[in-house]
Amino acid sequence: MSESRSTFFRQSAWLGASTLASGALMTVVHTVASKLSESEYSAFGSMLRLFLLLGMPTAGVQVVFARQAAAALNSQDERTLASTTRGVLWGSVAIWFALLVGTVVARDALARGFDLSSTAPLWPTIGMTLTWLVLPVFRGLLQGRQNFTVLGWVSVLDAAGRFGSIALLVTLGRRTASDALAGAWFGQLLATGLAVWSTRDVWMGPGGPVRWRRWFRQVIPLSLVAGGLLVLANFDYPFLTWMVPSERKEEFSLGTRYFPASMVGFALTQVTVPLAMVMFPKISRSAAAGQKTDTLLQALAATAGLGAVGALLVTFLPELPLRIIFLKSPDKWAAAPLVPWLVWAMLAYALANVLVSNLIARTRWDVVPWVVFVAVGYILAFRWMVPWLLHQSPTGAYQAVALLVGGANALLLLIAVVLTRHQSRVIDRSRSSNV
Repeated sequence: MSESRSTFFRQSAWLGASTLASGALMTVVHTVASKLSESEYSAFGSMLRLFLLLGMPTAGVQVVFARQAAAALNSQDERTLASTTRGVLWGSVAIWFALLVGTVVARDALARGFDLSSTAPLWPTIGMTLTWLVLPVFRGLLQGRQNFTVLGWVSVLDAAGRFGSIALLVTLGRRTASDALAGAWFGQLLATGLAVWSTRDVWMGPGGPVRWRRWFRQVIPLSLVAGGLLVLANFDYPFLTWMVPSERKEEFSLGTRYFPASMVGFALTQVTVPLAMVMFPKISRSAAAGQKTDTLLQALAATAGLGAVGALLVTFLPELPLRIIFLKSPDKWAAAPLVPWLVWAMLAYALANVLVSNLIARTRWDVVPWVVFVAVGYILAFRWMVPWLLHQSPTGAYQAVALLVGGANALLLLIAVVLTRHQSRVIDRSRSSNV
């Protein structure tokens, strides 16, 4: 095995292991959080997904900083990177302040829409949004500099802090969604602190001129891509929470019949996405230097292999992950029939994510409108299905939602395959003409 290939798999193994540990701790969090009442646990789940979606304004920032840090090959590039980092951090804080004001103004409407017993869960959620908006900057710096050791520990610290604080609060009898969300925020603060400290040599360094217009021309399409991917991975549960009328919440039992299966599908992406994270800066640097790399094939093969094993396992044993996670909450095993549907849907998402990341790393901006098209179509399809879904049984409605999730991700995967094949032909023709 070549050094580059062994390095790729070693770094992927560490990120995979750290993400697996992080995912395991995040999963165990739900074992503890399931001790909340049905309504409080449902609020906890929907707020967690909502805060991920609120990070969309800076969703593309990590990719931009990963590319910029990977391509910073001289002192002038380093100074520009320092000034860019400081400027974007201030901009992220400004966006968060606007979200805070919006939350204060619309707090009652938000509480009604998400069926919260009070507005209390909104405040730790908006607190987490601050760290979620700035963390991509530092994660991008770590990823671009290929400091995967710290990048992995950032994920572990986030999960460990979340699990430890929520477990402590539940032990002390604080069994509300707002307390559990405050524990999740504590984990985010720990992870952000480590990322800030580990990249201080960049953002505290001397500054240089920044071409902001050029920078925004990069970040806007990347934010559209990253935001579209966030929608495909996280939109379903908050939307269902908002869609189902209050008088039918008990009938649909989102917290027991849908969210547990959705969480298992989401966990699959947490195991496979690190492969794309390792791949991205390597392809960016290789593309900038005009070098050939087979990193895409390595990442794609590993993602398909790991994902297929997990998907096949839950296809034959769908109740197994739910029994492990919700050992003392057998009511949540009712989500078992949905587990295979959502896991296969998220495997398509994981594969599409690898291919889209490869195209973005090679500055193939033609993928951007396609990701936006799929994400917007996905949202519109959800909205169009609402009246029909409310006339179905919960089982039939959830199966239809799972089909929609899988269909949208499969469509994106197909588009990414076509664009990747086209890109490969272009590269091959370019090499042939240079021979």
